[in-house]
Amino acid sequence: MFLPVKQAECSAILNRLIKMVEMILEYSVKTLFQELDFDELRKLVEADLAPLLDRRKIKKAIEELFQLPFLERTEALCAFCNDVEFQRHIDDTNYQLHQRSARGSGSGAYMEVLNQLCNELYDAVDVKKGIVMSEIQRDGKKIKVPFNIRLLKEQYQRENGENGCVCPVCVRDNLFDLGEGQADHYFSRKKFPALAFHPFNLLPVCSDCNGALKGVKNPIDSVDIGAGELCTVFLPYVRPGKNEIKFGVSEDCERRIVMKKGPNGDSYTEKRIENMERLFHLGKRWNRELGYVYDDLMAELNREGGRGRNREERLADLRRILRDHANSTKDRRDFVKGIYCAWLQTKTDIELSELFQNLKFDNRST
Repeated sequence: MFLPVKQAECSAILNRLIKMVEMILEYSVKTLFQELDFDELRKLVEADLAPLLDRRKIKKAIEELFQLPFLERTEALCAFCNDVEFQRHIDDTNYQLHQRSARGSGSGAYMEVLNQLCNELYDAVDVKKGIVMSEIQRDGKKIKVPFNIRLLKEQYQRENGENGCVCPVCVRDNLFDLGEGQADHYFSRKKFPALAFHPFNLLPVCSDCNGALKGVKNPIDSVDIGAGELCTVFLPYVRPGKNEIKFGVSEDCERRIVMKKGPNGDSYTEKRIENMERLFHLGKRWNRELGYVYDDLMAELNREGGRGRNREERLADLRRILRDHANSTKDRRDFVKGIYCAWLQTKTDIELSELFQNLKFDNRST
């Protein structure tokens, strides 16, 4: 979670699903001997969400909830209510999420029921199902369209402008119109079922970041699990890495991108960078671009002024090019170029001449 981005407008439907699950859990603990009555439950649910209760797997999950002992149902409600407020507790040193362990390893029957209920609901509103309708603005009019993850990606892209066209993690091009880009669960929906359709946990990212690199890894390092664990990670929408990271380039011959705590960082920033690297290997992936960036700059410099210019003119051309590229994030290559150019801007004329040894001057060079 590197770039600062905004949520899609249709994310509001996800909050309604959260309220629906909370209501089901509250209904299950209404009295000590509460019995399941689907007709009564259906009256409590918003009318357009009620058809979800008729889906076989969701119905089964609710039935299993009511088969739990009263205390287990209470635990399920407490765990869910705790976890769905996680975005409000990102700096709370006492806060901890409820993580579902592997089946049979002591995670509690109530976590298994939560897993089934929340993930079946997520699947029910996923791509092409069209069960739940979302009201959106289109051509100046409010219309209702089926909510699904594709709609979330399309609205996310429009809402975020230039940042919506690249992966917010690695700044790779996200070609949503060609099907590229996936809705990543930052916290795995199988390990953290209460966050299966949480709007602060769903972020469109590229297939590289959501695939083999991250998979279902826990963003929180195993050694940090416990009270205050959210302090150790960058988070979608509410704590992006860009706000805290200072970039540089190593001074050794290998020329690697270096990420350190910036002026807006705090005592956890270095740990957050470490966890981001553990999940996405950004440094290694960005470093692959550095060789191409140098060649790009040389080609641009030669196009700008050619060889028939003296040393001062050529260096002025180079510094103008560095300024032009220093803040770009329109794609991964330009983002890395921006880091490299910002670093080069700190160099003296002598150092730039040494770094760009292929600079050609005419006989007026000084």
